[in-house]
Amino acid sequence: MSTSKASAGPADRFKRHKTRHRGITYRLRADGSRAYSVYIKGSYIAVEGGEREALAFQADMRGRAARGERIRPSKATFAEVAEQWFESKRKLRPWTRKYYRDALDRILLPRFGSRKIGSITADDVAALIRELEAHGLATKTIENYLLPLGGTMNFAVRRAMIATNPCTLLTPDERPQCSGRKEKHVWSDDEVEALIAAAEELAREPEARYDYSPLIRVALYTGLRQGELLGLQWGDIDFGEGALYVRRQWTRSNEYGPTKTAAGVRRIPLPRELVQFFRELKLGSRYSHDEDPVFASKEGTPLGHRNVARRGFEPAVARAGIDGVTFHDMRHAFASRMIARGVEPVTLAKLMGHEDIRETLNTYSHLWDRARTDEAVRLAMSF
Repeated sequence: MSTSKASAGPADRFKRHKTRHRGITYRLRADGSRAYSVYIKGSYIAVEGGEREALAFQADMRGRAARGERIRPSKATFAEVAEQWFESKRKLRPWTRKYYRDALDRILLPRFGSRKIGSITADDVAALIRELEAHGLATKTIENYLLPLGGTMNFAVRRAMIATNPCTLLTPDERPQCSGRKEKHVWSDDEVEALIAAAEELAREPEARYDYSPLIRVALYTGLRQGELLGLQWGDIDFGEGALYVRRQWTRSNEYGPTKTAAGVRRIPLPRELVQFFRELKLGSRYSHDEDPVFASKEGTPLGHRNVARRGFEPAVARAGIDGVTFHDMRHAFASRMIARGVEPVTLAKLMGHEDIRETLNTYSHLWDRARTDEAVRLAMSF
């Protein structure tokens, strides 16, 4: 059945029109498009999409009824369902739980909280994305805000409260738009040494509150994530074996937690120079027991993520004159050095703590390709 695009008057928008399919009706929106509903157990359930989607949902509901599943058209609000979904997420990491809670409280509940779960459409989600983009939020930030929204909608679909998740109906141009893929900075050995030297210079200044240069050095030479660095304890370093063991991370909730993934638990062999560096660092530390953090605050607790980035890394980067890099980019510096020295993808994936080698290849394949092609070009150009 074709969808009318004639403008609908106020009276028409409240009238429920029958279709040729029993139990499927529609109402006209202000722009003349049709909003379909399916009659189930004495109530109408709104369906995102057209007549075809309404028929598919009706068939699904009838199949569930035939299997004895409970069908319960819901008048619940988004806030009610979102809280049920949030309570069902029992295995979230503390920081992820905090982030979801923040997204719900700051963005999603003020926007959709009082609305019935079935009334939220893909157009509503697209409008929210446009507003967040207009406020200058990064693509990744917007995507993270949408995670609790998509999770809540999937929760509602699974419990037959709504027919489809409106987030899945967004077109590519409606989804958060990346302003352009940022090319990863390829670090040189000179830049690595310049960053360490800059951090050491800053630590020697009279107004310095802490020496962040050891942490920056270890980040550059081991590729550990920020939380893994802060969660490192002296008992994780085997001086005899010459190896560092990653066993935990220090979370933004200021507590020890598991590594990002199971592959994050790993062993990293250390060169003699770095073993000696750790040995000297431990001798000079006020906190040197096995359970003490390697990078301890003056109170003996792990350093804070924010202070490390803003007071340690960012001033050092500025002093070294390296543009457009973040703390996380020091992992890329480590990967660049390993690839330049002939480390293969499987080994690098283990050192980086990647669960899937495809992540390593997707992130760094251009460096391996460049290493291979550069050598081929040099051979071809030689006299």
